[in-house]
Amino acid sequence: MTGQKGVSVRRALSLLGIVAAAFLGTSAPASAEVSPITSSPSSPGIAPAVSPGSPDGHIFDPGGLVTQDASDIEQAISTLESETDYTMYFAIVDRFSSPSAGFDWASEFAEVNNLGSDAVILYVGVDQLDFGLNSSSSFPIGDGALRDIETQSIAPNLDAGEYGQAAISAADSLRQELTGSGTASGGTGGGEFAQATGAAVGSIFLFVGGFIVVVALIILFVVLRARRKKKQGQQATEAQRKAQLAELAQRAAGELVRVDNLVTAADQEVSFAEAQFGAEPVAEYRAAVADAREQLRRAFDVQGQYLDAHPEPEPAKVQMNEAILGFVGQAEQRVAEQAARFEKLRDMERNAPELLRQVRGELDRLEGQMQGAESQLTALRARYSAQALSTVDDSTHHARELLALARTETQNADGGLREGRTGPAAVDISDAQLALAQVSSVLGSIGAAASDLENAEQLIRQEIGELESGLARSAQLVQQASLQPDVAAAAAAAQTAAHEAIGRARSGGASAADPLRTLGALREADEALDTAIASLLQEHERLAGLRRQLDVALAQARSAVTGGLQFIEGRRGAVESEPRARIQQAETELRTAEQLAATQPEEAMQRAKSAISLAERATEQARNQVQSQRSGYEQSWGMSSGSSSRSNFDSGLLGGILGGLISNSGSSSRSSWGGGSSWGGSSGRRSSGGSSGFRSSGGFRSSGGGFRSSGGGRRR
Repeated sequence: MTGQKGVSVRRALSLLGIVAAAFLGTSAPASAEVSPITSSPSSPGIAPAVSPGSPDGHIFDPGGLVTQDASDIEQAISTLESETDYTMYFAIVDRFSSPSAGFDWASEFAEVNNLGSDAVILYVGVDQLDFGLNSSSSFPIGDGALRDIETQSIAPNLDAGEYGQAAISAADSLRQELTGSGTASGGTGGGEFAQATGAAVGSIFLFVGGFIVVVALIILFVVLRARRKKKQGQQATEAQRKAQLAELAQRAAGELVRVDNLVTAADQEVSFAEAQFGAEPVAEYRAAVADAREQLRRAFDVQGQYLDAHPEPEPAKVQMNEAILGFVGQAEQRVAEQAARFEKLRDMERNAPELLRQVRGELDRLEGQMQGAESQLTALRARYSAQALSTVDDSTHHARELLALARTETQNADGGLREGRTGPAAVDISDAQLALAQVSSVLGSIGAAASDLENAEQLIRQEIGELESGLARSAQLVQQASLQPDVAAAAAAAQTAAHEAIGRARSGGASAADPLRTLGALREADEALDTAIASLLQEHERLAGLRRQLDVALAQARSAVTGGLQFIEGRRGAVESEPRARIQQAETELRTAEQLAATQPEEAMQRAKSAISLAERATEQARNQVQSQRSGYEQSWGMSSGSSSRSNFDSGLLGGILGGLISNSGSSSRSSWGGGSSWGGSSGRRSSGGSSGFRSSGGFRSSGGGFRSSGGGRRR
């Protein structure tokens, strides 16, 4: 951030003065308040006082204390202005003069610069450790809020020597207060540094004072040296950045001039080319020059903005120069493409007689190939349909038209050379070359079409074989398992489409007349069948997992049913009809699940789960009924849990012989289903009570002898 001009050095000087006084035999009382600045204005380290002056933008910084942070400060103030109806000015000097009080100095600053009621002034006197916010009486933020901004957002940064950050925090906090988007935040105040120092020094012996003076001088030297190195590094970085910007601007300006000269020369070249080759060949060249002129106009507009009286921020300057280079590059590319084309024409003009001879030879060669190409196309028409030959059906006709054009251009070139018009002759030769190149491509397409059709016939046989293999595989997968309806339907549709495609391919007729189309239909059917097979494989994997789960469920169901049957059969004298019916239902569900396991695993799983549920319910009901019968018997006959009668009861239940005895005992054998549990309670954590917060221990003065606010919500 900014260089520290005040805090550390001035504290050291204050300490040095105090300790020197102690060394001479005088000590300050422990309760006395010591001034933050003890040396006279003429002492070393005290800068001259400054009167109110005119700001640079929103910053008045005659000592260059926040030069590196100026752009960030302006950005924060710009954000404040864009989101509110208010602005802020930042005035930072070493000492205030005319008037010497910071708040009054800021009021004079506002009057000198004709600042309105919408302006807040953050003033900082570094040597005086004085700062504050100066605002008009109509400013909407209350006195308490202004004091909070001073103590929480500004003072901590000033005490840390971060002067630029103090201004940024002030602008952000004012914006947040005005818009209601937040509150100012920052550090807390502290006690008086000078008072604490005086109290400490007052308790030191005289001979210790000399040692402290030496230490203070060493610290002062180290701090000054570190500050000098930091400032040198910042200056070097700033100089490097400015040098890079200057180099970029110089390169952009140089390229703009160079390409402007290039386009001007190209404009003249167009006129020469038109006189040499004619207006029609030059039309595209002329359009390219006009487009290049438009790109240059945009580049000059940007350079004008760069050089105007209102300097732009450094990032904007970089973007402007890069935009200039972009426009210049496009202009040069457009002109260069056409210039290369006309350079080729000039080469052709110089070699026109030889090139014309070569064109005539190529023309004769291609005309000799026409009869063979027409015969080949006739044979293809006899074998394949018109749709199969749609891309080459008119190839020979088109080729003859191109040959006629080439012949005409050749004749025109020959006449131009005889008359000495070498420029137009070069253009005619170029046109003839283009026409002959197209003829060669058209004739080659006939042979390529014949080769493609023959290859398609061979590929059809291979594709049929692959389809038949896929059909066999899909049929096997369908037969091996009971499938989901949608999977089975998709597989059936893919199989039907494959059979139909194979049938059409083998039938001949229209399919044979258009083998490329037939091959496409076979491949489409093959892709659909591959998709169906993939779904079948996934279904098989799902069914395999389901069968593994079904095996476990059937084992659980057999265990539950068997256990329930054994329990009920062994205690029939105490078990009523419902548990017996439930266990029979469970046994039936189990048998059904076992029967469906191989063919319908989903249904079998549901039956197995039902069997488990019914068996468990029947066993539970039977157990409750047996317990109820035992309790009633014991109460009726006064049995104890360890008596022989209790043993006889258990034995009787095994054979069902006590049913009548129990029914005549007058006790009820019905069980009651009900009950429940209550879940409740709560737990929580209580706070230890009370509240805590940050409290200033000494007004606006930090505990380390830092900056003191002289604003405190005062209005100008």
